[in-house]
Amino acid sequence: MDKVRKLVLTTWRPVLQVTRMCCDAKVKNLVAFPEVDIGEGKLKYILAKVYVHGEMGQSKTVIRGVPRVKYHLDVYDQLQKEANKLDLCTQCLGGGIMVHDNDKHYIKIYGRSQTLGRADHHEAREVLHEHDKYSSYKIDAESGGQDA
Repeated sequence: MDKVRKLVLTTWRPVLQVTRMCCDAKVKNLVAFPEVDIGEGKLKYILAKVYVHGEMGQSKTVIRGVPRVKYHLDVYDQLQKEANKLDLCTQCLGGGIMVHDNDKHYIKIYGRSQTLGRADHHEAREVLHEHDKYSSYKIDAESGGQDA
């Protein structure tokens, strides 16, 4: 039994090390992935989860908002491209409208996406408050509101 064990350990140890390095790189990419990237003015935004493939337990909630796009799916496509470059997966949680006034330190979140559904605006507000840049902002999140 010891001979078999030694053989198995010597052959599997390098495989496990390579697997661990691969997973560690993906987790590092997830940790380094920016949580908030929004423009200024009135914009369509999405709330999404970014995660390592097969490991939804290790995920990060992110917000992306882009002014002058026609559809929320365009914003989600940009997020998917950004995540795919780092070998990460995404799951959209919904969308809405955001009005971002950088001068007044004010953000208003409302509405819904026709295609992606309504994002949890209160969760979006929490993600923004946790971000260093927007922690001092006044953020209004409406549960109702206009359609996008």
